[in-house]
Amino acid sequence: MTTAQPDYVARRRRKEATRSAILETAADTFYREGIAPISMEDIAAAAGVSKPTLYKHFSTKQLLVAECLSSVDEKHFQWFVDQLARATSNTEPPAVAVFDVLDKWINSRSFRGCTFINASVQVGKTNPGAQLAVFTHKDRTRVWLRQLAEDSGVHTTSSKELADHLMLLMEGAIITALVEDDHQAAKSAQRAAKILLSAAKST
Repeated sequence: MTTAQPDYVARRRRKEATRSAILETAADTFYREGIAPISMEDIAAAAGVSKPTLYKHFSTKQLLVAECLSSVDEKHFQWFVDQLARATSNTEPPAVAVFDVLDKWINSRSFRGCTFINASVQVGKTNPGAQLAVFTHKDRTRVWLRQLAEDSGVHTTSSKELADHLMLLMEGAIITALVEDDHQAAKSAQRAAKILLSAAKST
């Protein structure tokens, strides 16, 4: 009885570590290469696991894609929150400073557009789990932007509308940066955000 529990805990940790490694590899591969061209066999090879091991953790590709999106949502959102905490050390209000973070991401070497926009275009309604993950991420971002609007001095009654506008600016900047290779897209959106913030604070 004294050795069974440690053995069980060790097995569980190995299982969790393997699952996390698969998710990380799959998310990166889908982001770089697209979802449709990548097979479960490709993911198994990239993650360094056997196909039976992969299928033991994720029974279908649809499930793997959905789980990847949920995992990316957590990491991506936390990255933005952490980066904004550093960015707000300047004089810009949070609703404006968030575009400095967006600019940093857009101009990183790893930028390939928004994982969730990409997934929505690639799988659409064919994967309800993935679609739910996309909606969850967008809703979460919009709620966060509303909080940033209020933190920037916008009255609660006006914060929802401003958050919707900020969301459109962010989405537009991401797509423009990807499609047109416009490295100034986030800065352009930031200038528009300043105008919107000023108008919202005056109402």
